[in-house]
Amino acid sequence: MNDDPFARAVQRVQAAEQAEQATKRNRRNERISSTSRSGFRIHASVYVATNLMLIMIWLATWLINGITGYPWFIYPLLGWGIGLAAHFAAVQHHLTRRPRSSQGDQPLPQAGGQGVAASATAGPARPESSTAEELTRLAELHRSGALSDEEFSAAKGKLLK
Repeated sequence: MNDDPFARAVQRVQAAEQAEQATKRNRRNERISSTSRSGFRIHASVYVATNLMLIMIWLATWLINGITGYPWFIYPLLGWGIGLAAHFAAVQHHLTRRPRSSQGDQPLPQAGGQGVAASATAGPARPESSTAEELTRLAELHRSGALSDEEFSAAKGKLLK
């Protein structure tokens, strides 16, 4: 466990951001899946209704012409059936595929016992911040609730040493 309150606060903030992103991602995936399923149901219903109508038209002309007509309804039935099968495969693939792993899904890196503090301060090189800027950041974290009173006091004492 890391004794640095600032590092713990950063870790809590990052964990909260990751949880929020995961929640948003899950809601978006559920909405897309629901839309995909209802779109397929509509497609299948129109397919069945239209092809039943075409079969009835063929049957009526077949009976009127004295049972000598060719079953032409097979062509739209099969052609559209291929499109319906592709739509079904796309919907099933979306429902069963595994989500891609993004960088936010990875566990937090541990750098030589320093935890998140080392990885949070690493990254794009930025100029050294002054003590006043660091105190302002600590106060901001304290106001937002990411740092408790004890952690804020300890971090402030460590910074002012």
